[in-house]
Amino acid sequence: ARASPGQMQACSPLLNGISARHVVSQTRAAGTFCASLKVPVTANLSRSVPKALARSAQTRLVSKPSTMSGTSTGAPTASKTVNDDTDDQVLCRSVEEKRTPLINLEGGRQISYVKCSCSKCGGLVMCGDKQLLPTAVTPNHYDLHLTPDLVTFQYTGVMTVQLTVHEPCDAVTFHARDLKIQSGVVVDKDGAERTNPGGPDVLYGTETQETATVALSKPFTEKDVGSVVELTLKFTGELNDKLAGFYRSAYPAPDDPTETRYLAVTQFEPTDARRCFPCWDEPSLKATFGMTLTVPEDRVALSNMPEASVTKKESSKTVVFETTPVMSTYLLAFCVGEFDFIEATTPEGVIVRCWTPVGKSEQGRFALDTAVGSLSFFGEYFDSPYPLPKMDMIAVPDFSAGAMENWGLVVYRASMMLFEDGKTPVNAKQRIGYVVGHELAHQWFGNLVTMEWWSQLWLNEGFATWVGWRAMDHLFPEWQVWSQFLVNEQSMGLGLDSLRSSHPVEVPISAAAQVTEIFDAISYSKGSCVIRMLEAHLGEETFRTGMRLYVKRHQYANAGTADLWRALSEVSGQNVTDLMSCWTSQTGYPILTVASDPMEGEPNKSVITVSQRRYLASGPDSLTDDENAVSWKVPLRAHAAFQNVPGILEDDFAAFEVTSEELEKAGGALKLNSGQSGFYRVTYDEKSRGLLKKSIPTMSEVDRVGIVSDAFACGASGYASTVDALELLEAYRAETSYVVWSDIASGVGGLAGAFFEQPAEVTAALTEFSGGLFAPIVARLGWEVTGAEKSDPNAYQISLLRQLAVSRALSYENEHAVAEARVRFDKYVAGDVSAVPADLKGAVFASVLRQGGLEEFEQLKKLYINADSALEESLVLGAMGACKDPKIITAALDFNLTDAVRKQDGASIVGSSASSKHGKRVVWDWVRANWSAVEQKFGGGGVSSGLTRIIGASCAGLASEKDAKDIEAFYVPKKIEGAERTVSQAAEAVRARAARVARDADTVGKWLVK
Repeated sequence: ARASPGQMQACSPLLNGISARHVVSQTRAAGTFCASLKVPVTANLSRSVPKALARSAQTRLVSKPSTMSGTSTGAPTASKTVNDDTDDQVLCRSVEEKRTPLINLEGGRQISYVKCSCSKCGGLVMCGDKQLLPTAVTPNHYDLHLTPDLVTFQYTGVMTVQLTVHEPCDAVTFHARDLKIQSGVVVDKDGAERTNPGGPDVLYGTETQETATVALSKPFTEKDVGSVVELTLKFTGELNDKLAGFYRSAYPAPDDPTETRYLAVTQFEPTDARRCFPCWDEPSLKATFGMTLTVPEDRVALSNMPEASVTKKESSKTVVFETTPVMSTYLLAFCVGEFDFIEATTPEGVIVRCWTPVGKSEQGRFALDTAVGSLSFFGEYFDSPYPLPKMDMIAVPDFSAGAMENWGLVVYRASMMLFEDGKTPVNAKQRIGYVVGHELAHQWFGNLVTMEWWSQLWLNEGFATWVGWRAMDHLFPEWQVWSQFLVNEQSMGLGLDSLRSSHPVEVPISAAAQVTEIFDAISYSKGSCVIRMLEAHLGEETFRTGMRLYVKRHQYANAGTADLWRALSEVSGQNVTDLMSCWTSQTGYPILTVASDPMEGEPNKSVITVSQRRYLASGPDSLTDDENAVSWKVPLRAHAAFQNVPGILEDDFAAFEVTSEELEKAGGALKLNSGQSGFYRVTYDEKSRGLLKKSIPTMSEVDRVGIVSDAFACGASGYASTVDALELLEAYRAETSYVVWSDIASGVGGLAGAFFEQPAEVTAALTEFSGGLFAPIVARLGWEVTGAEKSDPNAYQISLLRQLAVSRALSYENEHAVAEARVRFDKYVAGDVSAVPADLKGAVFASVLRQGGLEEFEQLKKLYINADSALEESLVLGAMGACKDPKIITAALDFNLTDAVRKQDGASIVGSSASSKHGKRVVWDWVRANWSAVEQKFGGGGVSSGLTRIIGASCAGLASEKDAKDIEAFYVPKKIEGAERTVSQAAEAVRARAARVARDADTVGKWLVK
């Protein structure tokens, strides 16, 4: 039962109240950069800690001296205010334990740490809430010199970092992982060494802490507070194969494709800078960076800033780069390899270069043009010119994510940057454009203004996602991207956030291992949808004015969600915090139930009631009392004709009247969430559904998408009837919109996926019904672009629709489409590459294998081996799991473990196999049987880990309670780093599908075979 309005849970406040601790930093001259850019190059550091744990000069904890060191701890932890007689106590969440001399160093000296046994800390305490480093010293500037060996895959490094002393301490603690530190020397402001000459003590933290500590023979005292000291470290590391830190990537030699060479490139976000060099690897500990690389003379060396000097010696060269502005460690980047480039200059004078594999520079042209336009667009949108003198974008063969927004040096997976006209599918071109826009948006929102801590990742990714789409709308209006936003970002966000195992947009993060799990559809897609919803509520101009204020106020510094809401509140005059906190601090979203009843004695009026409750994929019957009591402040948004619709639904229930005249002006029906800017679902009673169905032809494209999307989602979860959703499709038979058909395809595909083990007559009927939806579109549009179509203003949308319709007709095995695909494929492998249009390659390849066997599988393997681009490779891999024969599916999965498939592409074959009813069980059995090999090849990476993606794909299509239990029994005991949330979400999604089958199997089965 629903709770009464008085019992409803109000929008909860932000989860983490935060207060900034500002640390005054020292200025370091950087003449070239300052002169050319006129931006600060000093570190304006701020450390964010929870208010309850915030320290000040009055509450700073100083340990009692040990007999050996006579100094305070080198790793102070956040503390509560205490009396003098209890100053050896600390507070770590709910656990209090005394400070103890924990570490014995050579010579009998000891370093005093806090020992805590709570689950958050598990040993040496950094910060009890977030595992932050000690703040006794913090960095201002790094000078880093690396010399990589591209043959032995080792590198040597020397780093000198300038540190400001804030507290007395007897050691310096920093992040380090997978590094061997040979020496560490600390020199104070007077040039005196404070470490043991000839060999100071170096202590490595636990595996989970990823720290190292240099002990001081002459500790810092109160006299040193405020001074700047230098720490110089010499170390070695490995150019690893984990796609994280400083890693290697293989490519065929330009002059001899049979020879394999290697480039070296970085990927530091979120916490892998520490894999490359010792550092203070937290987003709020900003500093400037002076980068130097010694590399082979015939290799290109790139970093965030332009070259300052190049010195050649024998067969090598040393490249010194200009000093960066203040920035977080995760944004530092460098690359060494063989590349060609093309360049252009923005109207504002920024040099933009696209670096590509040798001989493929023209494939970077589209990305280059998009980058030039995007930089100008964002500079105007934020009223803040791009602050660096150059923007390099580089395509590398191996990259775990799509791209990375390093300031001034954006790194892309090759398939996400290289475009070849006539060979690149239309949807891939759009994806390239969007990814470029997304990464360049980060140059302001993320790089110039950075989140305080990873719990606010959504500020980076959600906003870059939203404004990346906005840039594409500006540059390519024919793409009609805001309609596509619905079937991309909004659908992904709504899908993941329908699970209990989802998380708030702003999620508590206490350890580095947790960060990778939130690079997901909540931080990106829901985050962007929440921003879009707020912009629609405030108005575009007001919202942009607020964003400009936010960027201006926090440039070259860190900020949090509260700072964003504060800026938007100031310019709008509204309490944005009060409106939005429930959307960022609560998991999930609401479903609105709309009912219409005639008003007694008023034949031309109706009473509309709207109620809200949480939407869960597992259905309304699964809601607990607490979940049933959660509410949101929901912007209702209806047609302007309706005078009495509340602007915001603030409680769980509202009632208002509508007139017949208002309905007529609005097209005959009341539809809430007009324009689909709201992040919620809506279901209607029978009367309202009938009116909406009649009004569909007069609705806008986005509202037509919204009606069908909500119908299938509510049917899948039991808030409405799946049969009603299927019958609704009759109103869409004449539909010509790509985005509408895309959502229909998702709805029908979700049903087919859940029903994969239903009786043969049911699955056959569902396949025939689904194929019958798309076959007429294929017949109407054909397989080729016609001359008349090229001049059609909707040509781009027609191409997308053709691609979708052919793909679905083939996957549902429409006989005419299947036959056509076979004919075209035979011509293609015989040498006529024009026989299969680029937009249709993936679908044709999959269809031929689906209808074939070993011969076709071997043909696809050959196409993969001979592919001349990363995109071509991905198209083939995406088709290789489509066969019906379990033996061929297993062969494809085995091929996935060979060196022929790159680590970043591991989920492609697994996902394509698991997407068919023939492969779901085969994949799940294979992954469990071959887990050691799977983990060995795809494990160990950072964000967007291939192993995590394989885990999700391995069980994505299963639909029984037994399957859910098997998933948990197999994965949970393995305690796979960064995969805990993935596993829980996979098991919950399986249970949701199982519940759907239990609800729908009988009624939908009868409807299909009637």
